[in-house]
Amino acid sequence: MRIEGTRLAAAILILIAVALFVGVVLMVPQPPRTITEDHALTRASFGDLPGWDADDVAGIAPSLLRQCGRWKWRKGDLAEAMRQTCTDLKDGAALNRQFIETRFEVWALQAEGPGLLTGYFEPTYDGRRQAEAGFDVPLLPRPEDLIDVDLAAFRPDLKGTRIAGRLEGRELVPYADRSAIRQGSLTGTVDPIFWLADPVDLFFLQIQGSGRIALPDDEIAYLGYAAQNGHPYRAIGRDLIASGAIAREDMSMQAIRHWLSANPVEAEAIMDLNPSYVFFQERQGVTGAIGAAGTQLTPGRSIAVDRRAWTLGLPMFLAAGAQGSDPEISRLTLAEDTGGAIRGPRRADLFLGPGDEAARLAGRMNRTLDLWLLYPKGLLPEHAVE
Repeated sequence: MRIEGTRLAAAILILIAVALFVGVVLMVPQPPRTITEDHALTRASFGDLPGWDADDVAGIAPSLLRQCGRWKWRKGDLAEAMRQTCTDLKDGAALNRQFIETRFEVWALQAEGPGLLTGYFEPTYDGRRQAEAGFDVPLLPRPEDLIDVDLAAFRPDLKGTRIAGRLEGRELVPYADRSAIRQGSLTGTVDPIFWLADPVDLFFLQIQGSGRIALPDDEIAYLGYAAQNGHPYRAIGRDLIASGAIAREDMSMQAIRHWLSANPVEAEAIMDLNPSYVFFQERQGVTGAIGAAGTQLTPGRSIAVDRRAWTLGLPMFLAAGAQGSDPEISRLTLAEDTGGAIRGPRRADLFLGPGDEAARLAGRMNRTLDLWLLYPKGLLPEHAVE
């Protein structure tokens, strides 16, 4: 993560102030990163949305209704408007284009040029609850000594910016990175919740952020994100291209996985180039992936965005270009998740669900993207330009 000039100074001053209040010296693990892209929003219309008249907008209904619980306790005009939308739906209103058009306005990013749409999915890997022969890769829960700091609690303009670390005496220091954890820095202090057969499975599970563990006797355990070690995410695909291991035109999630599996000796060092490490929790009473907004995701309708740029729980319309034999995508979605690689307002990750086809699509998805925000009528979103 990076932050420039005055923002870096401001972030450090915030942490010093907190330190003086609680009597702890905070050593910043990584400065928060700013959004450098133009984020000005201008009014648009539903007629500007390609494919709007053909989209079955009712596809966002499951996610929109799940978000109602989040809006219930939030304050402000936006929360009140979303609560009214939820009330209307629960009272029997049909979620169709007319419903959306009468309650929301369209806002477009002023910056020219396309963004980037990628995809992610919910993987399933074999595992055990106890270590045994062939299952010796630990899947770890959140460590008790991991401390999160949400900088938005101290300054609104740092919304979505978090750092993490652990206390060492009176100092908050960076948490162990992937390499240290893989080599056993948490052994004896954190009890694994599952054991996997392949370190590559763990690596890709951490990239996706949620998944399923196939256990003996046809039992399926559902995993959700619990925490992250505070280190920035690094896409190792770039390193594999730079080294000549994979040609740029052949790059995909499947290509990365094939190379790692075919080169087990070199794979550990390559995976360690990404210092980010995700911890998990077993989810009870759910049968699908849970996003950062705390609700179950809807395949094909939930997207991950940069939460510094967008408010989770709001509708967004995306239009993505065709890719090979896969056609264009134009549909209404709901911002419900975030991710380490999702940076800037012109970036989104489309959740595609579980299964082999979802994995295929997610692994190769790399499309140009246009993105519009749908905001309650009569209200101005952040960065609105009248």
